[in-house]
Amino acid sequence: MTAALARRDMPDEVTRQGSPEDARRLATLVRECGTAGIGRAVLLLRLSQLPEGRTRPHHLQLARDALLPLTGAARAQLFHLPNQDHVVVWRGETPALRASLDTLRHLFSDDPSFGPDPMAIASVLALPDDAALLHHVIAESLRPRTPPPPPRGAGQPLDPPTLLALERAIAQADMSRFARREPICRAGLEGFRLAWERRYLSDSELFDTILPDRAPRADLWLFRRLTRTLDRRMLSLLAATEELRGVPPFSINLNVASLLGPEFLRFDANLPAALRGQVVLNLHPEDILTDLASFCFARDFAAARGYRLLLHDVGLTQLALLPPTRLGFDCVQLRFTAPLTAEVLPPDIDPETVILGQADDTAALSWGRSQGIGLYQGRIARLPHRSGR
Repeated sequence: MTAALARRDMPDEVTRQGSPEDARRLATLVRECGTAGIGRAVLLLRLSQLPEGRTRPHHLQLARDALLPLTGAARAQLFHLPNQDHVVVWRGETPALRASLDTLRHLFSDDPSFGPDPMAIASVLALPDDAALLHHVIAESLRPRTPPPPPRGAGQPLDPPTLLALERAIAQADMSRFARREPICRAGLEGFRLAWERRYLSDSELFDTILPDRAPRADLWLFRRLTRTLDRRMLSLLAATEELRGVPPFSINLNVASLLGPEFLRFDANLPAALRGQVVLNLHPEDILTDLASFCFARDFAAARGYRLLLHDVGLTQLALLPPTRLGFDCVQLRFTAPLTAEVLPPDIDPETVILGQADDTAALSWGRSQGIGLYQGRIARLPHRSGR
């Protein structure tokens, strides 16, 4: 059967625009499969990820046509999401899957924008195992599209006099308006469950407000000193008794020097008993490497007070230099990048102790799940979630 004939026979299936109703129907199916343990095969076609130049109507239609062989599989259902993504769900094995994948591979094999993998927009999944990933895809398809912000000027790096003036300004400013919370979530069959929150000061908003014509991060060493000032202000905010009443477990970013300072001691003294043992301290690799002896002292002090330690924002190469278990870390936040999908976790890293950071899309969730990682930080973890560990 030709594609044209198939479209004529199914005018409301492949050719119509995506709709929120299809997204809701798919969410219901995914939830039912997870609840009842019903096995289904899934092909996810992410046309929203097509590069510019491949999104003309005829390109989109050719990609949709590749799904036609699958619509004849047992219990096949086709869903058109509002952002041009398409999902086919069916039961059992079918040779039509290979036909669809071959068509897609041929369609995009000459496009260098896909790099070495022209199948970057197609994923073969399974329910109920990939329920969390599909819930994310559905939520992402319903999210309003906003234009990217205009590019910011580079600005001048900090110099010592400007740094001192900035530190004085931060010491006097109302920092509560820059305080933010970010969820760290555990992926499950029914979506994401809140594990803890990261509490932090939005330094980018702060710098835009106080010093918009400078680039504080341009000089690494001056910026590191500035982060100690931010640590002190964050700890001062958290030391307020009302700030910590009834809050869920949380983590904070700290320099090693800040962990040993008076502000941390005041914070520790005011920590409610219910949160003792529930607070994670995020330490940065460059800070540890700078002064290993101070780190070891701070690590032992924090452990004695019941804090958990997290090695924050590292890549696989840094894990070789800073083996988390040997250094006494309870967990590690691994930074997700596209090249990571070709790697595997080192055998000495327990995936139960890993948080996948900068997990902003389904590629991150898919790779993390393949490695046994359950905790995520990033856009996929900012979906509606439930409380609980």
